[in-house]
Amino acid sequence: MLLDIIILVLRETLEAGALLSVLLCVSNQSKHGLNWLWMGLTIGCIAAIFYAANFSAVGETFDYAGQEVLDASIQIIVCICLLVICCLLILQKQLCIVPVMTVVIALSITRELTEMIIFYTGFFQSQGDIGKALTSGFIGLMIGVSFGVLCYVAISSWRPATSKKLQIALLTLIAAGISAQAIQLLIQVDWISASKPVWDTGWILSESSILGQLTYAVLGYEATPTYPEVVLYSTVILIITSVSLVTFMQKSRTPEQA
Repeated sequence: MLLDIIILVLRETLEAGALLSVLLCVSNQSKHGLNWLWMGLTIGCIAAIFYAANFSAVGETFDYAGQEVLDASIQIIVCICLLVICCLLILQKQLCIVPVMTVVIALSITRELTEMIIFYTGFFQSQGDIGKALTSGFIGLMIGVSFGVLCYVAISSWRPATSKKLQIALLTLIAAGISAQAIQLLIQVDWISASKPVWDTGWILSESSILGQLTYAVLGYEATPTYPEVVLYSTVILIITSVSLVTFMQKSRTPEQA
């Protein structure tokens, strides 16, 4: 088996698995069905194939920063959509969630599947061991899928009110992690000025370790985050916290006014 490929595929599928499991819980609890999922998967697969086929052309745009800029844009849009979903859950406006979830799945699949297509295309062209590569990739995929299933079962096992809070919390953390990843991409191509690390937690959890890479994939963990990353990560969490507090205060005042 090729451990590097297992980790690569697992890293790409963990975030998608965690995100999909939470969205499925949202859909199941709200009884929205699965049409949004199939539509999102279909659009995402088509977009990923198109993106991969034009990968070189995209990369040459914006002074050869096209790939990073496009990926960062996708992540920012996904982050905004997740924030919208969280706010709709808090405000109990769940009928509007379906189209937003479709966009999230479509964009997430586009980004993750494109990277996998490009990786395997390059691997096959280098005449590597195709059998081992496919087997290792399948193992990584199955581990990621299993993780998503466990997340779904764990979240669904709680009472509806608690499950909803978990959904909001997890979506907020995933959105914050995605926003930090977008900032990292823009820093790489000098669209955002780099700064000194705010802290260094590499001695606790190294980014190069397997656990560190998996934590990065799901929550956007970075041992040495810069100020822009910390600011945006904190802003995402602050937005949802503020909306939750305001909504709670309004609900608590309603009985008194009545």
